[in-house]
Amino acid sequence: MPDQNGSLPDDIYAEVERLSARGNELLDAADYEGAIEAWNAALALLAEPKAFWDAAMWLHASIGGAAYQAGDDNAALAAFVEASRSADGGRNPYVQMNLGVLLLDAGREEQAVPHLLQAYMAEGYDIFANFGLQYLDPLLRRGLVAKN
Repeated sequence: MPDQNGSLPDDIYAEVERLSARGNELLDAADYEGAIEAWNAALALLAEPKAFWDAAMWLHASIGGAAYQAGDDNAALAAFVEASRSADGGRNPYVQMNLGVLLLDAGREEQAVPHLLQAYMAEGYDIFANFGLQYLDPLLRRGLVAKN
């Protein structure tokens, strides 16, 4: 359980950090399945409700990123949905951008637009430059943003 400040106990935090670092190492080695397993093991250490913890947001986002790199867009989308439901994930531009990208790539433009717009509002044009300017098109067509 969280302490009065909402922090993880030191021993749990240390193990989550260790497993997260292991996941990053595996991701760097293109072992997507291994990375996802490490991050899921870290998630399993979090007390319920898991969405309370900041760590849940970045662990789910890490899982989503690895699933996307592995070519599993459905698993990536599911992970980013969980990330958006965790801690501050609903306001995190990286999480929102990934949701928008995955939804748009799946042909679900109407669902993608709010996520893309939220990412734009938080990070501006730069986040689209990192993901691909084509993801800005739905916002431009709707007149939600001005062309740079």
